[in-house]
Amino acid sequence: MKHGRATVAIVGAGPAGSAAAYVTASHGLRTVLLDRTHHPREKVCGEGCTPRAVQNLRRMGLDLALEGAPITHSHLVSPGGIELLAKLPGTIHGGQALVIPRATLDERLAQRAAQAGADLRQDVRVDRVSVHLTYARLHLHDGSTLDADVVIGCDGMPSVVRRSLGAPAFAPSQTATAMRGIYENVVLEHDRALMLVWDRAVLPAYGWVFPLPGGRANVGIGLRMDQLRARGRSLHEVHEAFLALPRIRRVLGDACRVGRVKGHPLPMTASPGEFVFDRALLAGDAAGFVNPLTGEGIEYALESGDLAGRVVVQAAQLGSFGRRDLMPYAWACTDQLLSVLRLNGWLRHVFAVPWLLDRLFRASLRSERLQEDIARIALGGEGAGFTARMAWGAVRG
Repeated sequence: MKHGRATVAIVGAGPAGSAAAYVTASHGLRTVLLDRTHHPREKVCGEGCTPRAVQNLRRMGLDLALEGAPITHSHLVSPGGIELLAKLPGTIHGGQALVIPRATLDERLAQRAAQAGADLRQDVRVDRVSVHLTYARLHLHDGSTLDADVVIGCDGMPSVVRRSLGAPAFAPSQTATAMRGIYENVVLEHDRALMLVWDRAVLPAYGWVFPLPGGRANVGIGLRMDQLRARGRSLHEVHEAFLALPRIRRVLGDACRVGRVKGHPLPMTASPGEFVFDRALLAGDAAGFVNPLTGEGIEYALESGDLAGRVVVQAAQLGSFGRRDLMPYAWACTDQLLSVLRLNGWLRHVFAVPWLLDRLFRASLRSERLQEDIARIALGGEGAGFTARMAWGAVRG
């Protein structure tokens, strides 16, 4: 049984899918946005939106400051315990960040896409995608099919669309697992700061404490799978070691965990590989667009979804959806995303060297510009990089 035909079928109504649907529907293309669950739904995530993510939300006409916890500072801790608390400079995409529950964020984004004209279909599971000469076909779990001129896979990791298109699965060295718990009755000393911790006890894992509305906090860690196996420990054990750090015990105080600790895999690679095909594109986690240093993916999901939508609009105007017609998406991603991912792939090696991070942080205590350089790297600002100022700071310590 068929369910008609669309111009654009988007699999996954998370940030990437909703951003893509908002663009294509806003331009009058018949857009079907599918999700295997129903909003609002929980998603295991750090739930932090960097200034770059907030900027992309506003581009969609969404201001969610009242539904999240506004963030004005970064609170970074080096392996040796050197703390860097710095105000987010306006030069980093406006300097305004946000922590918002993913259930709220994803629902608002899907609603925004529907308001723009997208046909949002929830509780619809896609089993596979097949690409033909004049159409792409989505084979649904209930036995029906949906045909479209082009498919955008935004179904996270693992991605049904990615697998159907023949793209290789991410290797263990390209895969990380994040584990987080939600705590209530949290009284944070810096309740408007994104806290990132690189501690010797859990390296090469990194940890975070992000404030949520209503006196809650998202607390977790992330670690690449190959590194986890090399340690011979479970992620749960590393997570418990992070919670046992004196610094984290002080931060959480008498807070209580709500529900159980949950984990989720995510791609963490500086080289995502192929993400443009005949009549199909991949965006967000499905394409591998996640910061390999911090594990941040929301900003890249929103931005890649927006880029995918814009390229599909251009292809629709030409009336052709072959790989060559969709290649401007690859060029735009290379320009706006991949250079940052590759840089952060290199920087994660720097951030795994305890003495180097300690020297950088110690030097930054005497230099506001060096603080901004480090914050720019951690929070995805334009022009982030290992600057000459950072190199000199590492030398001087």
